[in-house]
Amino acid sequence: MSVICEATGANVSEVAHAVGMDSRIGPKFLQASVGFGGSCFQKDVLNLVYLCESLNLPEVAIYWQQVIDMNDYQRRRFANRIVEGLFNTVTDKKIALLGFAFKKNTADTRESASIYVSKYLMEEGARLNIYDPKVEREQMM
Repeated sequence: MSVICEATGANVSEVAHAVGMDSRIGPKFLQASVGFGGSCFQKDVLNLVYLCESLNLPEVAIYWQQVIDMNDYQRRRFANRIVEGLFNTVTDKKIALLGFAFKKNTADTRESASIYVSKYLMEEGARLNIYDPKVEREQMM
């Protein structure tokens, strides 16, 4: 949804609010984010892919694999927007990253979008300063 909103100039918060008025979806379902993180949801979706493949349901397996692929795309897209916003290069630029866990109020960094975004930015030569009040420094290195 965020990609469509950016392409059309729509306010993603307003769209999420409007869509959330539908009781079948609810107000929290479409909160804009870099994607989902944490170890459980991705593992569960990948298990669905495996199950569908095992049951010879290739179209359904492809559907669930697209959920993972879109999540990966959101991470790359977010990092690319940072690079584009800094005149198409982050080489030797200091960038502050606020938050490293996969969601607020946790120290759990498993499959955090911040890991992937950080890795990409460092590969592009950025110098990162990362802060998360719940995450131990050792987990961020």
